[in-house]
Amino acid sequence: MRFLGNDLFILNASPKPIRPVMYLSDLVKKIAMERDLESATIGQYHRACQKLGSFLGKIPEVDDLSEGNVNAFLTQLKDLGKSSTTIINYRVALTVIWNYAVARDLCQPFNARKLKRPKQEQRVVRSWSLSQIKILIDACAKVPGRLQCGVATGAFLAAWVRVGYDTGLRPSDLRLLRWADVDFYQGTITLTQHKTKRAHTARLSPAAIGLLAEIERPPREKVFPLSKSGVRRIELILFATAAKLGFRRMRGQGLGCLRKSHATQVYTAEGESAAAESLGHVSGTRTVRRHYIDSRSIKSGRLPPEPPAA
Repeated sequence: MRFLGNDLFILNASPKPIRPVMYLSDLVKKIAMERDLESATIGQYHRACQKLGSFLGKIPEVDDLSEGNVNAFLTQLKDLGKSSTTIINYRVALTVIWNYAVARDLCQPFNARKLKRPKQEQRVVRSWSLSQIKILIDACAKVPGRLQCGVATGAFLAAWVRVGYDTGLRPSDLRLLRWADVDFYQGTITLTQHKTKRAHTARLSPAAIGLLAEIERPPREKVFPLSKSGVRRIELILFATAAKLGFRRMRGQGLGCLRKSHATQVYTAEGESAAAESLGHVSGTRTVRRHYIDSRSIKSGRLPPEPPAA
């Protein structure tokens, strides 16, 4: 307190407390510790922070979270030719971090109306036809070698292709599939899906059961005991072999395309709801139509009944 004359005095303003710098990467680490998220999701959050930092030219902090910064960052991504899916994923990641910071009184909330919302592009979906899948299975018999688990590479691939087509399971679920999940008598596979953490039962054809029986030995816990890179290595050998028999695939298509072929064939026979149920989807038919059903198989508009003549 400082006095001026007899009656006047001025109260010294207390200095504002200095808030420690909080980096966005530190918030991501806290989110990872507090929430049950997949490692891929956490990785997406970290990449969003890194990309924002590259745009800002500094390590991004909580104070850098503003509509202006985020909008300018999203605009740059678009100018660089990034897909709308990539831009949307970065936006989602940053808003998750932003909301986490707001909940802890570290910054002000964002105005959703002021934040850019890129439109999702409708991609063309392509699956393999039944004739293409037959070529794949025929090509498996021509793949030489034996895997470390003791199973012939060709027999392993034939079982993978047929089970993948019959069930529509994701490659991650096939790699985690155990023999205990397979019921040879009922012709079913019952498991908890890795991505959704929900139980799902898929059907197997007699042909798939026969191919599984061929690779049942040597005894092991998992049906397809290979890593993601291990499957990728032998699927490229399969594709090269199948190409000599007339098999054609689009760039980027892997054995995961069998899931799309499954969905497309079930949709053609029984409709969208059946396709969604067969894939184990819990989000309705929109995701199945957008990502799994071959665009060429989508039924076109229909004419309503003719009105009665006057």
